[in-house]
Amino acid sequence: MSSSDNWLVHEHSLYENLLSRCQEAVEIEDWGDADLVFRELVAHLKRHMALEEEVLYSAYEAAIEAPQGPTRALREEHDQIVRLVRDMVRVIKTRDSDYVLECLLHLEKQMIKHHEKEEDIFLPMASHILDARRDEISQQLANFDMSKSARKWNI
Repeated sequence: MSSSDNWLVHEHSLYENLLSRCQEAVEIEDWGDADLVFRELVAHLKRHMALEEEVLYSAYEAAIEAPQGPTRALREEHDQIVRLVRDMVRVIKTRDSDYVLECLLHLEKQMIKHHEKEEDIFLPMASHILDARRDEISQQLANFDMSKSARKWNI
């Protein structure tokens, strides 16, 4: 399958770039920018995960021919990333550059591992399985109302 066949392509590089920008701000101890960029990252992640969990994963899980293991694992990884993000909210307040950078690196590794699984395995498979519902799912993704999101981040 060519990448053009994968209509569910995500823009994961945005989140990775925001993490890099946050790391750069921490390295020079620009805590105002670090806080701002981290809040921007969190806002994007909240929407991204909600779209995946409540539209994409749910549609995939409803497909009779879809193996159910992948989304369970991806949801568990989301839970882990959310825990790390919650920890980062506390960690970034310490203003301890070395500690914050170490924690950001751990978050980055988890996110990259998750993104690779989605991009290399899940999204191509889901694109194929859900192709008959492409218009409907694309519309749901475009019209998603974040105020009704099931996941509560408490941050």
